[in-house]
Amino acid sequence: MVRIVIIANILIALAALWTALQLIQVRRILRGVAHTLDDVERSTHDILGGAPEAIIIGQKGVAGLRQTLPELGKQQRKVIRFLGLISWMGQRWPQRPWRKGRKKRYE
Repeated sequence: MVRIVIIANILIALAALWTALQLIQVRRILRGVAHTLDDVERSTHDILGGAPEAIIIGQKGVAGLRQTLPELGKQQRKVIRFLGLISWMGQRWPQRPWRKGRKKRYE
């Protein structure tokens, strides 16, 4: 009976030792994961640290552009009308007679 108790105790001790070794391995893995996550968080913070300011600047730029777009549209329409008028005048303008029959100087 004593032998059974001793063998049972040895088996329990071996199982506890195996479990402890497994927990130590899990702890090492988790420590590595934690260090990696810390590095990732630090790198992400370094890269994206200035992002909120950049986003605000971009939003202000977009808002300003949205305000100036109607004005630019008006200017575009004026330029198109002006170019149309110049084109129309070029079609209606009389041809210069001295250019029609002009001879080349050195023939």
